[in-house]
Amino acid sequence: MLDDNVDEIFLTRRIVRRCGFVNRFISEQNSENLLSTLDELVKLGANKDSFLLFLDINMPRIDGFEMLKIIRDHPVYNSIPVFMLSASEDVEDKNKSEQLGSDGYIVKPFTDTQFFDVLKNIPQIKQKLLQ
Repeated sequence: MLDDNVDEIFLTRRIVRRCGFVNRFISEQNSENLLSTLDELVKLGANKDSFLLFLDINMPRIDGFEMLKIIRDHPVYNSIPVFMLSASEDVEDKNKSEQLGSDGYIVKPFTDTQFFDVLKNIPQIKQKLLQ
């Protein structure tokens, strides 16, 4: 998860675990460090195909939209499911995230049910849930 707000990270971690999606939750508060964090996880043996990324849109220096573009252009990480997190319900933000290749858009704050409903409709996620 990429978010500069530790409270949001804590709450999202709780919801993600309650929904049963992860056994390991890694957060990064600095956009500039996200790719090196992913590289380090892969180097330590993590399978990139098991990754889900949650990107906060409103980040300093490199915002979530730009980070999404970087991920989608990356030769190794471009197929990772990416979900945008934002307090904005603006249709333009939702459309922009979709055009840039996000797999979903979740408006903060969200409940367990809202969160799970967005994730379970993504084919890659659904397939993993059915395994």
